[in-house]
Amino acid sequence: MIKPGLLREMIVKHEPFFNRNPDRLEVFITKGNLIATGSNSASFLYQYQLEVLALDYPNPLDNLSIPILAWARLHQPDLLFNPDRRKDGFRFEVDLLNNDTADILFTLPASERVIVSKDSGQLIPTHIDEPPQDSPLLTAWDVLISQEVTV
Repeated sequence: MIKPGLLREMIVKHEPFFNRNPDRLEVFITKGNLIATGSNSASFLYQYQLEVLALDYPNPLDNLSIPILAWARLHQPDLLFNPDRRKDGFRFEVDLLNNDTADILFTLPASERVIVSKDSGQLIPTHIDEPPQDSPLLTAWDVLISQEVTV
């Protein structure tokens, strides 16, 4: 699966705290489903829940929310642009540990297509990311993702 690693990369890239403390960021996959296409193809779909856990996190919740939303714009855009999915697509829980730190858990659904091809008798799985979204509403996200603005 490629999306969990991409989510972690996006958070670390935009939140320096995790560069200094990589063990304080955990990404889990839970509630996974494997969905076959039901056709002659061996291709399939993973559906799962991503959980992002920030431990002893000293910064504002916004510092995590922004890179998670930026990741979704690229890799799970239905969570932003589908009105039914965006209502409850991003969930979080916060455990205030003291006046300065909290444990924060974000939970969001993800799916990942896997195209299986055959080459010299071998089955070759290829994980497919989401197609690019074309919308003028994306300008602010594009700026964040392209590094013209840093978080």
